[in-house]
Amino acid sequence: MRLCDSLSNRRSLIIWIDILTPKQMLFFTPLIQDLRLKGHEVLTTSRKYLEVELLASLKDFDLMIIGRHGGESLLEKLKASSERSLQLFDYVKKLGIDYAISFSSPECARVAFGMGVKHFCISDSPHSEKVCRLTIPLSEILLTPSVIPYSAWSKYGINKDRIVRYNALDPAVWLKRRSTELAEKKDFGLSTSKKTISVRLEESQASYLLNSDKSYSKKLLDSLVLNFPDCEIFVLGRYSSQIKDIKKSFGSKVNITTNAVDGAGLLSVSDVFIGMGGTMTAESSLLGVPSISAFQGAQLYTEKFLIKEGLLVRPENIDQIINMISKLLHNQDHKKKLQKKAKTILENMEDPVSIMIKTLENFALETRIL
Repeated sequence: MRLCDSLSNRRSLIIWIDILTPKQMLFFTPLIQDLRLKGHEVLTTSRKYLEVELLASLKDFDLMIIGRHGGESLLEKLKASSERSLQLFDYVKKLGIDYAISFSSPECARVAFGMGVKHFCISDSPHSEKVCRLTIPLSEILLTPSVIPYSAWSKYGINKDRIVRYNALDPAVWLKRRSTELAEKKDFGLSTSKKTISVRLEESQASYLLNSDKSYSKKLLDSLVLNFPDCEIFVLGRYSSQIKDIKKSFGSKVNITTNAVDGAGLLSVSDVFIGMGGTMTAESSLLGVPSISAFQGAQLYTEKFLIKEGLLVRPENIDQIINMISKLLHNQDHKKKLQKKAKTILENMEDPVSIMIKTLENFALETRIL
């Protein structure tokens, strides 16, 4: 008997999804849509966080905002997380939740565990040790890209048989579904006569970067402004304080927006992309944009895959980044080859959303919830 046949006479599930970042919203949007099409009820929560609220407004996405981000301080993170856990419990306790899903949300995992609700964790970030230690042990199933070895997760107390891997990087979810309508530089207020260097700033308030060089992004932007005066430098910040600081330091020398931006659209019109995080770097690479990683932490598994495939480079310092940009800016043949290779790699990737739904429904059948 096929899964769809066995589900036809079963009740729908009530699923709670906690969404904490723009990447998670992009990933979860098609998951939510597909779950609802199958007749399941989906409840979504988030927290007060600038980028998420802006993107939710842009996408007309309905979110219940509960709690806040704790910022850089470990004590404030603890306080905000504790307060949010209680607030989330008050919200979901009477909703009859069957399952909870999150990208390693400590509050979602903890509340679900305390309520006896199975938590499904999705993560491509074993390097985020503190968050993983708070979520992976409390999760029933972990879904993760296959480029990340089982050994990267076993240290967090989860057995191999509870890990489901998909042959894709997370941005494949929205890149495979993006509109065929091409973006233009003018859509982002960019000049068509100038080259565009786009920069995604670091997640400076993340626990895994609290001890990183806080001046690194400014040093990098200083070098970009100095060495490429004829280019437009488009900066994507993460936090209101970060954006305010960059505006104060660079003024009109860089273009930094306070509005939500179609990331894939911006990347598609960029001549070079510099990523100080993980998601947009992978996104840019899979779009075939000449991409440079300036991540301050140890090399990510997703980075290793992209570098091996020839879609990404990771120079060792700012001087090497500047030299690499000089080589990439005007090499159109290289860009065409990148785009062709990236297209093939993306097309061959699985759809993580389909695997997530299959995993969820199979688990529900096996445990006789459906």
